[in-house]
Amino acid sequence: MTTRNPIRKSAAVMLERKGRKEKAAIWKEASEMLLTTSSRRVEVNLDHISGIVSKATAVFVPGKVLGSGLLTKKLVVGAYSYSGAARKKIEDAGGQALGVQDFVKKYPKGSGVLLVE
Repeated sequence: MTTRNPIRKSAAVMLERKGRKEKAAIWKEASEMLLTTSSRRVEVNLDHISGIVSKATAVFVPGKVLGSGLLTKKLVVGAYSYSGAARKKIEDAGGQALGVQDFVKKYPKGSGVLLVE
């Protein structure tokens, strides 16, 4: 593990355990991405999410969601953290902005979830 942040580390461990328990590779991959070095951490703008989702209704970002761009589709977004603008735009579009634990509780097997990098 490369992070010293205990909250980030805890989230990554929870994702890895859930991946093993549910045999869901998506959570193991997300755990690895969450623990990457700070220069390689995932930060995604809403316009990037809008551009890659087609039929998906749930996306998981193992990093931070930023508020640049527009979100026109109702999505359930799970992420380690959000900017205030991103959370507001997701909710204004009719979607949900969930933390890691709540998102994994809602989608334990990761079925139908798009992992965004």
